[in-house]
Amino acid sequence: MILTAILKKIGRFIIPSDVELRKRRLELMVWSFLLSFAFYPAYFGFLAWFSLVRPLVIISRLRGREAFNAAYFFSFCFNVFSLYWVAMVTPPGTLAAVVIVSFYYTAVFMVFLRLYRIRALFGFIALPFLWVGMEYFRTLSQFAFPWSDLGYTQAYYLVILQIVALVSVHGLSFIIVTVNVLLWQVFRRELSPEKRLTSFFVSLAIVLVLMAYGWVVMPKYPEPGQLDIALLQGSIPLSEKWKSHNEEYSYNLYDSLAGTVSDSKPVLYIWPETSAPAYLTHQHYSRLRLGLIARQTGAYHLVGALAADSVNSRLRYYNSCFQFNPDGHIEKRYDKVKLVPFSEHVPYQDALPFLNRDVIMEYLTFIKKYNVQWWSDFYPGDSIVLFDLPGAQYGVLICFESTFPEYTRKMIQQGAEFIVGITNDTWFGNSVGIYMHARIFITRAVENRCWMARTANSGLSFIVDDYGRLRENLSYNEVAAVTGKIKLLHGKSFFTRHGDIIGLTSLLMLVSLCIIFTVIWLIQKTLLKK
Repeated sequence: MILTAILKKIGRFIIPSDVELRKRRLELMVWSFLLSFAFYPAYFGFLAWFSLVRPLVIISRLRGREAFNAAYFFSFCFNVFSLYWVAMVTPPGTLAAVVIVSFYYTAVFMVFLRLYRIRALFGFIALPFLWVGMEYFRTLSQFAFPWSDLGYTQAYYLVILQIVALVSVHGLSFIIVTVNVLLWQVFRRELSPEKRLTSFFVSLAIVLVLMAYGWVVMPKYPEPGQLDIALLQGSIPLSEKWKSHNEEYSYNLYDSLAGTVSDSKPVLYIWPETSAPAYLTHQHYSRLRLGLIARQTGAYHLVGALAADSVNSRLRYYNSCFQFNPDGHIEKRYDKVKLVPFSEHVPYQDALPFLNRDVIMEYLTFIKKYNVQWWSDFYPGDSIVLFDLPGAQYGVLICFESTFPEYTRKMIQQGAEFIVGITNDTWFGNSVGIYMHARIFITRAVENRCWMARTANSGLSFIVDDYGRLRENLSYNEVAAVTGKIKLLHGKSFFTRHGDIIGLTSLLMLVSLCIIFTVIWLIQKTLLKK
């Protein structure tokens, strides 16, 4: 009975009884798909510059619960269309992420509506700040999931992307939302033709200025690199990689890949995330085997693997990477700090024991019965680790960590002269997810004017320069190694020096308005009771 009632409510939410509301739901679904399509490979990013216009018009004409329902419906559809591929790893985790993240967007729409009702101009001015404040907020805490920031839609347009070296990806999101607001004015019949035309030309001018800036700052001739590195892409199927007692298969493959490029004398060989399917902290043979490979090449090897430590008589598991020196010994280890919520771990799992994986599986027995993919129980690392090479230092981003602008910036501030990214996107097949992930990584390189190298188990692996141009790369699912030269950091960008000014300012405005409106609501509620 309870389940039936819940399903009926969900049905009424998706398909309201009112015909006009049903039409608007369909429109919102279409526009949410177009906005998500702006993140897809190739050149669909132009959709982001106007895909918010009609949803804003629809939501602004509604009030109360209907406005909230429409805003959440649009947000939910957008997240489903842009994050559907995460379900290939963890369907329950995907549902949790989509449901939670959709409330972030809905909150932005509702605060905007409150200002819009007071005075339309207030809402128009505030909306870019509210949106970017939400994007910045998503980078905070262990619930962080900063994936679909609007600025990433422009990552295929390198001329436009150059602005992030000044204002970060959040600044580019701010500009995109501003253009959407300006284009909304073009369709407001209550405005004079002169104002509507002015709004159109201002929005066009903003885009042209961005393109002109990028054209001016991008060097015509790319600079050469100076440090030889090798990227190893094994493209090992997950069924083979994690098969019991099959570690040797991985070691032999990566050993042979390293041998194909050893004549180039790379200083550093980069293996993908968890390319060594073992707990190197506990498996002596694996450490010896990897050390032998490093000695044979006479170079440093950065190897993605698992780690475990005993804390208070309990094992804590980590997604890690280890650097082996040319003598075959482990020099340093880095534990992934930024974990994917409800995929790699339960946020604040020590403080929220009822969300512990074992506790949940005790009640949701279908998880084990039907072998439903569930989240892992990794612990986050506690600090950035810089790895040393002769004459250079570098930092490592493991998979999801590349989505955090400030985290990458912090690595460079602490002395990293280039950044390495290791990931295993094999879970997501050839879906849009692997391309979104790669373009996010490229955005970090442009933001910080820092060369970066990325190795993925099945792709996409590449070396990218400080303007977002790919220097060397491997195709999706290719089993190969490639060498290239990487240039050490020679100067910090405005973003690297000063941080995410627009993102932080927007967050402060969002939080301030939320507090103000909450206080007003509480006062009104108190007065009504009296």
